[in-house]
Amino acid sequence: MGWSSANEIFNPVARALQEAGVSDQTKRKVLGDLIGGLQNGDWDTEDESLEAFLDDPAVIAAFHDKDVHTQDRRCCRAVHAGDPRAHLLAMRHEDVDEDEVGRAVDAYAHQLAERIRATRDDTKGAVQATKVMDFAANLIDPAVQR
Repeated sequence: MGWSSANEIFNPVARALQEAGVSDQTKRKVLGDLIGGLQNGDWDTEDESLEAFLDDPAVIAAFHDKDVHTQDRRCCRAVHAGDPRAHLLAMRHEDVDEDEVGRAVDAYAHQLAERIRATRDDTKGAVQATKVMDFAANLIDPAVQR
């Protein structure tokens, strides 16, 4: 039998740490220890608490450290916002819906296109190479396709 009332312990503590403005490192450590302790007490609704804090990457990281994710892995989007490749790799799970995977693929393709555009200056004025790089970037960038 699980322990769902642990949310009533976790959520106020997490909110208090947010309001106190503690560092992300401290938040991750304190909440990680709390999550582990509550899991040892058979906490079975961790994902519900995680859902309440999807706007805080440090809280999400504390849950990830304890192998807790939302069923659809939306939590990975916030943690990997700056690294679309890592986000895409985190999507490899049977419960992830097609739309979420599509968003991850689009973010990764956009990042690749931006990298191509950023390196076109290295062509040293070769007009044809610049045109090819622009064409390639535009071809794979979902933002241009819309």
